Amino acid sequence: MDIIVIFVFAVVSTGLVKGTCPSTCSCVDDSSGSKIYCNSKYLGRIPALPNDTYYLELGFNNITEIDIQFCKEMPQLQYLYLHYNEISVIEPFTFVDLPNLHYLYLHYNEISVIEPFTFVDLPNLRYLTLSNNKIRSLVSYTFINLTNLYEL
Repeated sequence: MDIIVIFVFAVVSTGLVKGTCPSTCSCVDDSSGSKIYCNSKYLGRIPALPNDTYYLELGFNNITEIDIQFCKEMPQLQYLYLHYNEISVIEPFTFVDLPNLHYLYLHYNEISVIEPFTFVDLPNLRYLTLSNNKIRSLVSYTFINLTNLYEL
């Protein structure tokens, strides 16, 4: 019995067990990992997702915040669509655990203030959209180490 418990713990802790697709979403697995489509599902928060997710669409929902823990669990995430939600605040360092992120879409939310260190250490980020929010000004140290940013 102890050996089985140790084995299950080892498999789970090494990430070999993949999470499941949320029942409200559509998911496609391919050679790169999971593509998750959760647009227009009336979601109030980001659901639990497979940790091999590299493409995630969460647009047109009622999401109000981005949980930092969610980002820690998505190391392969490259495409993140959070447009047309109700996000008003993004905590500093929220995205720091997403080193592979290439595209981040945050347009049409309720963001009014972007704190220092919100977009930091995202060396692969190419596109960041923040249009049609309520942002009036930006402070120093908001964008750090975005060496490949092509479009803001």
